[in-house]
Parts: sequence; C-alpha cells; structure tokens
Amino acid sequence: IALEAARAAGVAVCNAPGTNARAVAELTLMLMLAALRRAGQLQARLRAGHWAVPGPVQEQLGELGGRTVGLVGFGAVPALLAPWLAAMGAHVVHHTRTPRPGPFEHLPLDALLERSDIVSLHLPLTPQTEGLLDERAFARMKPGAVLVNTARGGLVDEAALLLALHSGRLRAAGLDVYATEPLPADHPLLALEQVVATPHTAWMTPETLQRCLAVALDNACAVRDGRGLAHRVV
Repeated sequence: IALEAARAAGVAVCNAPGTNARAVAELTLMLMLAALRRAGQLQARLRAGHWAVPGPVQEQLGELGGRTVGLVGFGAVPALLAPWLAAMGAHVVHHTRTPRPGPFEHLPLDALLERSDIVSLHLPLTPQTEGLLDERAFARMKPGAVLVNTARGGLVDEAALLLALHSGRLRAAGLDVYATEPLPADHPLLALEQVVATPHTAWMTPETLQRCLAVALDNACAVRDGRGLAHRVV
C-alpha cells in the first residue's frame, strides 16, 4: 500500500496485528520438529522406496525436549510459542532490544546464538536487521544447531547459510521465507536434504482470514458509527 499517497489523499489505512500469530507459531513449531527429525528427507526416501535410514540413525534425529531454543524477537508469535516450547521440555531464551519481564531468560544476541540448539527468528525486516544472521553470526552458533525462519527472508544472508549447512556447522534449517520470493526451483537451498522448506505459508489458514475479516468488519462498523478506527497506520 502506498502509505504516503494514502496520507496525501486523506485515505485511512489500518492493519490487523496479531491475527496470524497462532498460525505462524504453529508452523514454526512444526519446522523445528521436522528439522530435528529430518521429516522431509525421510518422507522423500520413503516415497522413493527406501525404508532403511542411511548412516547411524540416532545421530541424525533428535528431540525438542531438553534443548535450548533461542527466540530472536518476542512479539505476538514468540509470546504464543514460548510456553508451548517450555511445556515440551525445552529451555527457552530470547533476545529483544529492551528486556521485558517474564519467565523466559533474556540474553544479548551473541550469547543467545552461542547457547541455543535452535535459533528461531521473529523480527521485522529493517535496515538494522537486514542480514542479521551472516557468516559471523553462524560462526557463533553452536555446532549442530538448527535455524528456523518464519519472519522475513532478508534477515538471513543465504550465501552464509548455505556455507554453514554444507560445512555441517548447522545441523538443519526450517524455512518459510526467503530473500527472493517466489523461490526459484533450482535454488541451492532446495537441494539440501537437511532443509525443510515451505512457500511462505505460515500465516495462511482459514482461521487467520476469519480473524482478519473480523478486524476489517469492526473498522467498517466504526466508520458507520463514527467511532475511531482500530490499528490505524495512516
């Protein structure tokens, strides 16, 4: 939406914050589990007629319980996700610019990267956050860690991510967003068995649409009734 043009024309613009939070939180959890259990790789092998898992199975698969999950950002999605993770036995830490009270430990970003078995991104894409996970950041992460990104593709330097996956520095990645979308079919990330990938659909559920329509309908009624608009951007 051309916000400046809307402002100049006196057209109000509103958004619907939080309406997709549950859908995104659920897919984030799915990507964590799928990456740990190599779900994509095992399904592809099974469809190809291979029952046995190559190599030492127990070294390739893992559980979420007992692992440290680092949430980078703590908005509506991680606020839902964090207690689910804790209920499953994970130790949850988080990083935000301003520490907030609550049961989950706050860490500087470098400390979170060093301690986390799974790093999950939940930030907007801004000039300050673009390329946040670069070669230096991946070098700080624990060997064998997992990256999950359901926020914005531009938060990650994909060339550095590929190097970290090829070298074994990262065990796996669960991705819903990419620097270029649609993601080309020949993108090297899609060639890696340890990458679980979905096509930017974390938010896409009928329940999300229902919640969005409820916000839009309430604002339409607000215009009719002379009330102030909710979640106004312009």
